Amino acid sequence: MEKPRYRVLLSHPNFDERDSKSDRAGLLDWRARFGRRSPLSRKIITFNLVALGVLLTGVLYLNQFQGGLVDLRTKALESDARLIAHLVAHELAEGDRSSAIDTLRNAERTGGLRVVLYDTSGQSIAVVDPDAGEGAVPAPTGGQQSAYVAIMNDVWERLSRLFAASGAGGATGLSPETAQDVVERSLSGRSVERLLAATPAGAQVVSIVMPVMEENGGPVYGAILVSTRPGDVDSFVRAEREKILQVFALATITSIFLSLLLANTIVRPLRDLSEAAHKGGTRNARQVNPERINIPDMSNRPDEIGYLSSAMRLMTAALYDRIEANESFAADVAHEIKNPLTSLRSAVETMPYARTDADRDRLLGIIKQDVDRLDRLVTDISNASRLDSELVRDRMEPFDLAQLLSNLIAFNEELAARRGVRLASSFHAQPLVITGLEGRLAQVFVNLITNAVSFSEDGDTITIRTEELGRHRVRVIVEDQGPGIPDENLSDVFERFYSQRPDAEDFGNHSGLGLAISRQIVEAHGGEIWAENIRPAGAGREGPSQGARFVVELPV
Repeated sequence: MEKPRYRVLLSHPNFDERDSKSDRAGLLDWRARFGRRSPLSRKIITFNLVALGVLLTGVLYLNQFQGGLVDLRTKALESDARLIAHLVAHELAEGDRSSAIDTLRNAERTGGLRVVLYDTSGQSIAVVDPDAGEGAVPAPTGGQQSAYVAIMNDVWERLSRLFAASGAGGATGLSPETAQDVVERSLSGRSVERLLAATPAGAQVVSIVMPVMEENGGPVYGAILVSTRPGDVDSFVRAEREKILQVFALATITSIFLSLLLANTIVRPLRDLSEAAHKGGTRNARQVNPERINIPDMSNRPDEIGYLSSAMRLMTAALYDRIEANESFAADVAHEIKNPLTSLRSAVETMPYARTDADRDRLLGIIKQDVDRLDRLVTDISNASRLDSELVRDRMEPFDLAQLLSNLIAFNEELAARRGVRLASSFHAQPLVITGLEGRLAQVFVNLITNAVSFSEDGDTITIRTEELGRHRVRVIVEDQGPGIPDENLSDVFERFYSQRPDAEDFGNHSGLGLAISRQIVEAHGGEIWAENIRPAGAGREGPSQGARFVVELPV
């Protein structure tokens, strides 16, 4: 008999049976679809870079460090302003205004500060500005920048100005009128005033206004306004931002490298698995004698890829087991059908040579018996072949197992009585509820009861009882007083087409599929079924059998 040709097709949403063979191969071929580029790798890298970008944008936009730097700069500026005020107060107390102005110039040269001196009426009497005149000191630039940092800073500065222009509030320029009001407020209250202003170009300026007087109190000689140079605070913020950008660049490179490494550990095994399935499927579809599909063994990986590899290997092994079982079943079916066909053919060929009516009637009886046997065999084979799909399609529901067994015993009592056999039961008083296919399990127990009846003699008793094994398992036991089963055939009785019937029973009345179907139904429910001989306690396998016992164990 020619072995069936089979193949494995990988499902794809765009797969269509109407496509040409080349189109199908393109859908299933990894390199034809993706080449050397991996969409999964691109996704991993993109997601990681987007996450880093969001993190960087959040850090730069919130600028939590900027407020801290401004506070630190304000405190430092206040200390400098207090020191300058005390020195100027000492000079003004002695009436030496020129020495006081020299002190302001020294502060401007050493600290790069803009200092304005006011008299007690709030009028400006001296202005020292480091950015005015020939001796102006260059504003801080923050040092040499790399091209990457320069580009990123420029982008951020443009975005900052855009948000600053569209947003409301924020720092504004320190106009002379505003400075005059703050000076008068400081003189009248002898208080320290702090201001955060901005130039028209957007550079931040921190200012401190305080009265000029001796350290231990005394008269007020005026007020001073000490300001940072425009861009001084921004240079500190820019320096911190450059550090963040440098760390971001390093994190980006590291993220890309780790993403590629992660993608390689995921994509490569997935590619190997898909290519193995694809090569095996396309090769087996073309060859007359197909080879087994070898799925790579990655079960040593402690992750989902290893689990997928193990699952695919188990699935492939189960597929080949099913194929081999189907081949074996087909061979067994051919053998079982051949026997009655041979008998039927012999009877038909002998019919022309029959001389008497008795011979013809005998041959017609053989023909009818063989036809009935074929009909019964084909029916059982059809039921067995449909069983898998029905077990998967039908929905399991809870039912009372004890009530089911009671109904089956009542239904088969007439059959047993015709052979002089009594059916006895032993169930628990309370309902025994399990979840399953009630009709299919009824088929199992009917088969066991009718088999027990057929092997029993007049006066025998068949006992059907249940046992609860804890809270999760239950056993149904069917015992007869027949001849038992040869010990070497206790497992064979569940094989397809195995048939060992009583001597008094006509040959061919059973197909040998009943117990095989029963095992299939029980295993589909997650249970077990086995057979054993009943012997006296301690007799061992050498003792005479007192009957057969079939045990069905099911989950509750």
